[in-house]
Amino acid sequence: MSDCERCGRSAKLQLVEIAGAQMYVCPDCSRFGKPIREKKEISSPPPVISRARPQRPQKPDALTNRSRELVEDYPTRIQRAREKKGWSREDLGRKINERVSIISKLEHGEMHPPDALIKKLERALDIKLMEDVEDVHIAHGAESRGMTLGDFIVYKDK
Repeated sequence: MSDCERCGRSAKLQLVEIAGAQMYVCPDCSRFGKPIREKKEISSPPPVISRARPQRPQKPDALTNRSRELVEDYPTRIQRAREKKGWSREDLGRKINERVSIISKLEHGEMHPPDALIKKLERALDIKLMEDVEDVHIAHGAESRGMTLGDFIVYKDK
């Protein structure tokens, strides 16, 4: 005698299928499902054949490329270079084929540009927006114990 998987009653159990699930249930609960005489093997669904074109690998974004990063002061550099050339935001937008709202967001630091846009800006404005970054390696010594919850607790003086 075991417990019914539906109601929990201790009884002699039967294997039934209820809503697509195989369950061992008591005789009272078996009326909610279809009795299973043989143990069914669950087969895997047939493979789905995709006819979509294979996707080209995407170029890495400035935020994921670890050897080069977007400079912190990119909004200032973009605005100063544009003003130095005597261009309005509309002029720059036309030259690099971007909307004025994108140029405005870049100059206000509200948007991180993707690599393709960085290259267009660098070419049009004759500036550098990417810088080389050295990898930082942290040596773990024997005295290092890692972070604990205590490292995050802020104590208040009473």
